[in-house]
Amino acid sequence: MESKADPLGTGRDAALPARARQLLVDVSTWRLPQAAWSRPAAAVEALAAAYAAGDAVALRIAVAKLEVLSPNRVERIADPADVPPPEPLAERVAALVHIIPVPEEDGAGEAGGGDRR
Repeated sequence: MESKADPLGTGRDAALPARARQLLVDVSTWRLPQAAWSRPAAAVEALAAAYAAGDAVALRIAVAKLEVLSPNRVERIADPADVPPPEPLAERVAALVHIIPVPEEDGAGEAGGGDRR
């Protein structure tokens, strides 16, 4: 029972890995109350599992859940008690950022640009 029609990173989900990667980069800059980090941590784990399984539908859901948890969605009053991601989450995020490939936009534009006249 497969939940995706195209391989991850192709078709309508072509930009999904890049969006997931950028969101993970953003997570590393978030500052939240210590007690609030459990939900983003669970969303990051769901994102990691979906990416590892190559499941575009699950990855899309995990990205959406993580986006909803972003403190950047609404302007909050900064609280001095807010903290960066806990060390285990920060390490997991850093590992995922290095696993998910960077989109190759520059090379594709240059290769196609020289042939058009």
